[in-house]
Amino acid sequence: MTVPTLLCVHPHPDDESIACGGLLASTVAAGRRAVVVTCTGGEEGENLAGIDLGADDLVTHRRRELADALAALGVTEHEYLGYRDSGMVGSPTNHHPDSFHGADIEEAAGRLAAVVRRVRPHVVVSDDATGTYGHPDHVKAHHVTVRAVALAADPRADVPGEPWRVVKRYVNVIGRSRLAAMHHALIDAGLASPFGDDDVAAADLPFGVDDASITAHLDIADWLPRKRAAMAAHRSQIGEDSFFLNVPPAIASTAFAVEQFVLEDGAAAGDLPETDLFAGITAAEAHPAAG
Repeated sequence: MTVPTLLCVHPHPDDESIACGGLLASTVAAGRRAVVVTCTGGEEGENLAGIDLGADDLVTHRRRELADALAALGVTEHEYLGYRDSGMVGSPTNHHPDSFHGADIEEAAGRLAAVVRRVRPHVVVSDDATGTYGHPDHVKAHHVTVRAVALAADPRADVPGEPWRVVKRYVNVIGRSRLAAMHHALIDAGLASPFGDDDVAAADLPFGVDDASITAHLDIADWLPRKRAAMAAHRSQIGEDSFFLNVPPAIASTAFAVEQFVLEDGAAAGDLPETDLFAGITAAEAHPAAG
């Protein structure tokens, strides 16, 4: 029997928990298989919480944080793609010889395609083409994933393993109305919003996607404690006093108890928005690529 399998591709340690923590936790709890690929080691992150790293460098510490976060989500399978964090847009580190941003797309996609063939996922999730907020590694993760899924299915591709066709490929997104609701909830509660203190319309927010484009809307309220525990595990990046962990419960439900996705490749099952990324995929269904 083929276990329904999810593969989530994220650029840095902590992205998996912020973007897909609820999806990952609920997938495991449902008896499905969840695998995470992290494209870089997060070398350009900062010790934002000012924690004591002891004798470790930040990358070593972030590896432990990621392991703790995955444990909180119940995920037991993880791989690094082997690239270096590129830093924010315009940073000199964008041009580091090992940066993910500067990596050859075919070479990087080949690495990921080999993982796809080995893992044989039915569902793959990555960033969208904008990288949510434009970070070079998030954008690159999208393009590498799109190409890797195609390579994995191509019997002519020079990729180790047997060809495998992913059934459904999604991108994780945030709808503009959700962002606007979060912003106004924070303002109404007298709290600081990432978007300032003005009455900003959804259409004027600096990022987010149109609600009409969202094809999957997951209620992860039951898994929110695990998601927040996973986020808290990334102690150097998300401190105890961070916005992510300290908003009131009602606002936390608005901000974090929903995860949204767009189906870019594959067929949706039933009415939209979907409430299960595995909808239409049976437990015994295997999808090798056509020869």
